[in-house]
Amino acid sequence: MNHNDWRDYRAFIFSGVLLFVVVLVVGGMATLGIGLFKKETADFRGGVAATEQVHANGAYRIAAYDQFFNRCAEIQSKEATIAFLTTEAKDATPERVAQINSTLTAVRAGRAADIARYNADAAKTDTLANFLASSLPYAIDPTQDHTTCAK
Repeated sequence: MNHNDWRDYRAFIFSGVLLFVVVLVVGGMATLGIGLFKKETADFRGGVAATEQVHANGAYRIAAYDQFFNRCAEIQSKEATIAFLTTEAKDATPERVAQINSTLTAVRAGRAADIARYNADAAKTDTLANFLASSLPYAIDPTQDHTTCAK
């Protein structure tokens, strides 16, 4: 090999190494740039996704609307059970009264949990509460004996 051949060979190797370095640098910049872009636009993209999920999804809207009526009906059902058991306890044997009292405790605890869930969902103003029907209460008072689900 003569001197010119080595010069050409070195230039070829140098060009290959330079091209490899340029590809690495550009790839790294692209990766970092995309990551930075994603980071900077995360709030916007998340907000759009949430809006699409909550407001543009018909199935979600209907389910959320129906959910409040169902929860309120569950509370009313437990209140009816409490009333029936309380009436039954007046004429029951002492053994049956003990059973009724145990059942009443469980039903009252379930009612309190249902009310807490209803009130928590009604407070979710950015999601579920958007679909709380105006005929339903905004919040249910757990100290009330009777719940009205539609005005």
